[in-house]
This record gives sequence, structure tokens and C-alpha cells, in this order.
Amino acid sequence: MIRTGQGMLRAAVILDSHNREVISWAVADHETPSTVMKALADAIRIRRPAAGCIIHSDRGYQFTSAEWLQLTHDNGLRASIGERKQPQDNAMMESWFASLKNEDIYPAGQPATLTEARMRLFKYVHTYNTSRLHSALGYRTPTEYAKLNQ
Repeated sequence: MIRTGQGMLRAAVILDSHNREVISWAVADHETPSTVMKALADAIRIRRPAAGCIIHSDRGYQFTSAEWLQLTHDNGLRASIGERKQPQDNAMMESWFASLKNEDIYPAGQPATLTEARMRLFKYVHTYNTSRLHSALGYRTPTEYAKLNQ
């Protein structure tokens, strides 16, 4: 969630755990399962994952809904849902959101509008994927690492 002068912007992000690349994302100004469904549907359309690909999430109601589970099943994905009160299950995703806040939101200040927050998220995702170096990837960007490991 990104706090703005107009309220909260809810963001759903799909992250590739192999190269830490943000594959897709969706936003809404209120909490709704359709936000995560859009992000996942976009990720499936972009990546066309092989059958058996694991999609991991926390236990939020969006990720345990019949619609989410049907979308994963229909596309040959295996849903992996974290255990209750086990934040390490989502450590990579939690780290991504912490990086967004520490590298953009906090230094630049709270976005005044929902539109500004969307634009900053868009720019951050692009920078994160194409410019931000990761020690876990041998100090490469997610896109560089993906090209090297195809």
C-alpha cells in the first residue's frame, strides 16, 4: 500500500523469484481481489509459464479465493500459499515493497495524488528491473540476469 493525499493506493505485484524481476503489477484505490487477478493474468499473458510453475502468495483472502485458485489451475500453475504468521514465506515480496518505500516513497515524500503514486510506482518498477543491482544476482539487474540465464 502507498499512502497518498487522496487515500491509499493498493498495489499487487508479481515478482519472478528466479531473477527478482517485476513481471506485472496492478493497482486500485480500494482493496479488491480483482487487482491481484489482473496482475496474475497479465503475468501469465507476458510470461506464458510452463505447466507446474509455482505461484507463491500469502494467505490473504485474495489468494485463497475460488477465482484465484481457478486462474492458477486453468493455466497449469501450482498455487503455494504461505503458512499463517510466517513472514519469511514472503520475505522476497516484503523486501521488494520495503525497497520501493525506502528508495522512492520515503525520500521523495508522500505522493499527493493516486495518479502521482501510480506514476512513481511505474517508474520505480522500470528502474528496479533495468538499473537496480542486486547482490543476490551477482550485482546485476533483474533483466541482465535473466538474459544471462536463459
